[in-house]
Amino acid sequence: MLAEIHHKISSSGSNLSDRLEDQLTGDFFGAIRYLPFQVGLKKVLRAVRLKNVEQSPLDPFWERFLDTTENYDYELKFWYRHAEGEIDLILEHPDVVIGIEVKYYSGLSSEDDESEEMITPEESCHQLVRYSRLLEDIRGGRSAYLLFLAPFQILLPVEMDMKERSLISSHIQLGFLAWQNVLEQLKTIEIATLDMGQQRIIQDLIDLLVKKGFERFRGVLTGIHKISLDEKAYIFNEQSGAKLQIHWPINMEIQEGNYVYNK
Repeated sequence: MLAEIHHKISSSGSNLSDRLEDQLTGDFFGAIRYLPFQVGLKKVLRAVRLKNVEQSPLDPFWERFLDTTENYDYELKFWYRHAEGEIDLILEHPDVVIGIEVKYYSGLSSEDDESEEMITPEESCHQLVRYSRLLEDIRGGRSAYLLFLAPFQILLPVEMDMKERSLISSHIQLGFLAWQNVLEQLKTIEIATLDMGQQRIIQDLIDLLVKKGFERFRGVLTGIHKISLDEKAYIFNEQSGAKLQIHWPINMEIQEGNYVYNK
């Protein structure tokens, strides 16, 4: 991971496999598992959107899992193999089992196709359906969740398509999480309150996701002082038989760099 952060791996992946989703999975979750649950994974999983959130804003089993799990009371299993396929991650907990399928550049793919071409939502949904059967088989009566973790451009079409389908096993709750939201969650952690080792892990994870391109664009006006507009800042005046007139009685000057506006 440090080699990637410090540009030892090319952005095109010509010298090493930095584009592979397996590497991203191992880099991120391999590091975050060294943090107590309440410091790392809890923050990340708070951003998960469950499929039936409109009908039930809070899933009591999910909320209880997030609120009561502490330290290292869970286990991460990487690239778990099953008759239904190989899922990237399984989080084992006495009360909950969570499957996580991770995507970076490509969409969801079949077992025989590991190319970086975008996969259709139909193919993506088929893979999630298979993984729901995997979780159904291993959950052993526990609450079970299947999470799809991907960049927004891959995540949203799949999420929209899955809202129209009911093929997921009935005992499996489907959830969606964007890498961009993961990065934002990590940035909210008050690292000054943590020990030096934990601070370094979190900062490395933030640097990794920024390097991967998951930082969201916040606009060109960031840092410019806010301009207050009162109720007289604009006036709409429409008279019978006349065209709509808009008056802007503003008398102010805004200067930023080489741009000056006077009214």
